[in-house]
Amino acid sequence: MYHNVILVLIGGCLTLCGCTSEKHAEPQQTIPAITLSAVEKAKLQAFQKEILSIENLTDTAVKLAGDELMNFIKSGGTPVNLPAVIDAAKAECLTAGRSLATKAVPEGLPPEVKTLLGAGISGLVAAYTAYGESFGAIKSFVSDKDPMALFEYRKKNAQARELYTKASDTLTSIMKAAGISTSPL
Repeated sequence: MYHNVILVLIGGCLTLCGCTSEKHAEPQQTIPAITLSAVEKAKLQAFQKEILSIENLTDTAVKLAGDELMNFIKSGGTPVNLPAVIDAAKAECLTAGRSLATKAVPEGLPPEVKTLLGAGISGLVAAYTAYGESFGAIKSFVSDKDPMALFEYRKKNAQARELYTKASDTLTSIMKAAGISTSPL
């Protein structure tokens, strides 16, 4: 039993510290320069701001959950607040996914831009859904001390990071190609 707990805690620390055997990210897709009218640029900028506002709310909950989880793993104590924090992060991720799924790509943009924006948004929805599922798994680990739940968390979290990176790179490439200043998505 003691050996299993040590293995799980070490695995948790490695997972949270980013020490994984994941493949390296593919190079960012290069999109040729896109010429947009002032109205089209304004629509694209407004769309970007909507996406970033959804993400900023989610990031706060996710960071808090990650910090609380690290404190739990380091101290090995009983998680008093952790299940509630994890539930909040999971709910926030799933809400972000639903909110992004309802975002319509602005009309009046060139078809190739609309296609890429749609793909980027779909990728973010999938990423946030996977993040939500990963928080469900880590809650199971915290409450039941089930090592398999930690592996499920690790798998879902890696999948979410991969989906997020690809979607973010796509959206950032579109903004750069359109000559719009980009904040990290």
